[in-house]
Amino acid sequence: MAVAKGVAASGSTLTLIQGALKIMAWTKIKTAVVISACLLLTAGTATTIIIHSQRQPVRAIPKDWAVLNGSIDAWSWSDDKICAHSTSLESILASSRIYRDVTLSVVASTTNREASLAFRLQDADNGYLLIFAPSGTPRDGGVGHIILEKKTSGEEAELGAYRGRIFSSLGQSAKIEVSAKGPWILVRLNGVIVLRCKDTTYSAGFIGLRIFGDGDYPCDATFSNVVYY
Repeated sequence: MAVAKGVAASGSTLTLIQGALKIMAWTKIKTAVVISACLLLTAGTATTIIIHSQRQPVRAIPKDWAVLNGSIDAWSWSDDKICAHSTSLESILASSRIYRDVTLSVVASTTNREASLAFRLQDADNGYLLIFAPSGTPRDGGVGHIILEKKTSGEEAELGAYRGRIFSSLGQSAKIEVSAKGPWILVRLNGVIVLRCKDTTYSAGFIGLRIFGDGDYPCDATFSNVVYY
């Protein structure tokens, strides 16, 4: 105040002014350090999220997956693939962990029936199924299809279906991916979006793989490059 009024400042006043300037300068330095640290932490967090979202394909049947129905003998691991066989109707291999918003992707193949996905399962009788059957399968007169179904108390209701030209034939592999986010369900076949549906019945549940076969039309299927996140 003395300096501002043009009055000569005493030695003690100058000392106080110099101290105040040093404190102000140090405060600016600390602020810059804190901001830099926050930026580094933010960058580190973003990198971690990216790394965790890049899931690697499973190298065996996951230890926390189990058979919800059917026989455990229907499922095996061979040649880097989950192999499945059924002559006793449906069998589902599912996670023990519950997922809400989730993406499940596989490279699937079948020689005679279907190789399908399951998600937001409450149990074997309630949840969503994504039925994949390539051209030449007995269902629907041999026409290749993907059908999104809602299973309630064991009864299946169709939510949407796709029958198109990008289907593989029996024994050929196809990449199938389903993403569930909130009420929306998005289905991709070989990287192309083929279905988009909205349903609010199930918001979370188990994920897994599904086969269906009987004595007249057994089911043999393989699932490789299984990725979920």
